[in-house]
Amino acid sequence: MSINKVLVGALQYCDTKELVEDTFSRFNIGDFSPKTSHLVEAMGNPTLFFSEGGTDTEGRYATVLSMFLTGEWKMNKIYERMGL
Repeated sequence: MSINKVLVGALQYCDTKELVEDTFSRFNIGDFSPKTSHLVEAMGNPTLFFSEGGTDTEGRYATVLSMFLTGEWKMNKIYERMGL
């Protein structure tokens, strides 16, 4: 699966679950695995670890979506620009 950079850019402006889901709908993305991959890309590809029990794609998506919506990844981008 290839990453759609336009979708990634659009996701970076989303701040609610509804906006994220609407954005995926507009790009005809419905499966959890590509949704997860695009959200991870939008956050700058942080290293993620999942426990043994978190192997289902829907659970992983829910976890990544929660991380995305906290917005902490935006601070990491600012720190990178500052050289920290």
